[in-house]
Amino acid sequence: MPSLAALLELTDEEARRQWGRILQRADRSRQEPYTPVEVVLCCALFRVVDPHRFGGRNIHLIPEEVARLAELFKRSTRSINIKMLNLDGSRPNGAASDVPFYDAMAADPVHFTALYECVLLAARHMGIDPSRLPDFIERDTAGNAVMLGQDSLPHGALMEAVEVAAARLRVRQLAADDTQTFRVAEQKIRLGQHRFARSVLENYGHQCAFCDFAPRSLPRKKLLIASHIKPWSASNDTERLDAANGVASCPMHDAAFDVGLITVNGGLRVHRARSLRHSLAVDDGVDHGFGSTLRPTLRKPSRASPDNTYLTWHQEHVYVDAI
Repeated sequence: MPSLAALLELTDEEARRQWGRILQRADRSRQEPYTPVEVVLCCALFRVVDPHRFGGRNIHLIPEEVARLAELFKRSTRSINIKMLNLDGSRPNGAASDVPFYDAMAADPVHFTALYECVLLAARHMGIDPSRLPDFIERDTAGNAVMLGQDSLPHGALMEAVEVAAARLRVRQLAADDTQTFRVAEQKIRLGQHRFARSVLENYGHQCAFCDFAPRSLPRKKLLIASHIKPWSASNDTERLDAANGVASCPMHDAAFDVGLITVNGGLRVHRARSLRHSLAVDDGVDHGFGSTLRPTLRKPSRASPDNTYLTWHQEHVYVDAI
C-alpha cells in the first residue's frame, strides 16, 4: 500500500510509470495494491459518486464513471466502491494512509487539483483518451477543484450536522484524532451538497426553472443555483441529497423562492405572493424579473420532478401567502 508521502508527493514521471504498470495488467484475477494514481482518481470520484448508495445487490447500478475506472484499472466496480469507502473512513480496514490522504485533500483543494491534473495529464501522455478516462471534476479558471452549492450550507446547521457525523466516526474509531475526524465529517457533508447541486443543475439542463435563463457558457460563476425546496437546515440526511428536493434557478428567483415571494404547487404552477404582485404595480423594474419573464409553470426537469411533499412544505413554511 502506498504511504501518505507517496500519495502527496506524486510526480509526473512516477504517475506515467504507474500508468504503464496499470495498462499491463492482464485481468482481475489477482488483486494488486492500489497505486497512488488510482487512489487520487478514487478520491476525485467523490465529486460525482456517493459510494454509500451502492453495494451488494445494487452494485450493478453504480454510475458509469466508476465502471470506466474499474475497466481501466482491471478491477471490479465493487473494489473501486470499497476503496472510496475506505478513503472517507466508512470502513475500518482500509490502508493506513487512506483517511489521512482524504483529510489532506479536503484541507488543501489546491494540492488536490495539482495531483488530479498530474494523474490526468500522465494518462493522456500514455494514450488514455477521454473515452476511457473522462475528466469528471469541475474546476474554475484558476485550476482549483470547485465544489458546487457550498453557499447553500447554513453555517450553524452545517456545524451541527458535522458534529453528528464526526460522532459516528469517533464511535467506530476510524480517524486518527478529533481534528481529523471533524474535517473528514465536514468533507463528507460538503461533497454530498456538491453532488446534490450537480445533479439538480443537470436535471434542469443548466437553465433557470423559473425564467429560462441559461448561462451555459459561464459555468461555476454563481449565475445559476441549485436550491433546496425544503431548506437544507430543515431537511434530514436523505432529503438533503434528494434531487427531487431541488430546483435550478437564477440568483433573483432563488432569492424570491427562499423568502417565500414565489412558490410552486403540485401541478408545478408558479404563484406570486400578494406583496410581490403589489411591487409589480408600484416599483420600477420589478416587472422585468417577475412579470412576463416569470414562467407560469416551472420548467419540467429531465429526470427527478419536484416531489409534492417538498412543495407542500415550502407552501406551508416558507411562502408568505396561502394558495
